[in-house]
Amino acid sequence: MIAQLFKVHETPGYSFNTRHDIVSYFYNQWHYHPEIELVHIVRGTGSRFIGDSVDSFKEDDLILIGANLPHLFRNDDVYYMNMPGVQAESFTIHFLPEIFGQAFLNIPENKPIQTLLEKAAYGISIQGETKVKVKKLMQDVHFASKSERIILLMQLLSTIAYAEDNVTIAQFNASDTIHKSDESRLNKVYQYTLNNYAREITLAEVAAIVYMVPHSFCRYFKQRTNKRYSQFILEVRVSMACKMLAETDNSIAVVCWESGFKNFSNFNRHFKAIAGKSPLEYRKSYKGMNK
Repeated sequence: MIAQLFKVHETPGYSFNTRHDIVSYFYNQWHYHPEIELVHIVRGTGSRFIGDSVDSFKEDDLILIGANLPHLFRNDDVYYMNMPGVQAESFTIHFLPEIFGQAFLNIPENKPIQTLLEKAAYGISIQGETKVKVKKLMQDVHFASKSERIILLMQLLSTIAYAEDNVTIAQFNASDTIHKSDESRLNKVYQYTLNNYAREITLAEVAAIVYMVPHSFCRYFKQRTNKRYSQFILEVRVSMACKMLAETDNSIAVVCWESGFKNFSNFNRHFKAIAGKSPLEYRKSYKGMNK
């Protein structure tokens, strides 16, 4: 993926950075950085792009993002309206992969952590009891000092490494296809798609925003994302439909229309192909998990 190189703020006197942010909305540009990122969404909802994955994010999500893996967290529209009490909050840890040294990671006891950092190149969603433990450790790291920070970071990574319920996010390592000279194009495409997914978007229209003809745009997008633009926008629409099914009581017909599908049978077919279940099954399973 093509993305903006993001400069992570360094904390003087420390080998890695921790942050606690309370903001109107999260940084919403398609970007990457050499640091591995562990982020806990304390408050906030929106759309999440990690590598070639399109999904939604919500309160209490915990994500590990590998070095140079392009990503974007775009809050829902309400966060851009400056409404009282509507804020996004997160705890984040950034650290370079080489912080521990390769020799240290190569010792047998640390093999699981080395494997975890390799798997992070695809993004990892941390679940269940592991998430509860890691959230606590993240706050401990944030308020720790001196060598205790490193000890807690190792404990945190070890906890994730031994978990059996981690979920890999992306299907391919998008960091292999970064081209800094073309850093703004995909960001424009992503932002335009998020702003217009509820209506028909033609190839000519989306190609024009990056000054391409449709044929060249199709080839470009496939090379950079490993998928066609038509598949990408389907995934965006299904992701938005999932959010509506989970967070509203709107009828499935209304969700179909508002997520950009104008044909009910197509909506059901594409939703099941991407989400793995029908819209009705998805809503029932979500409501069942949250009783």
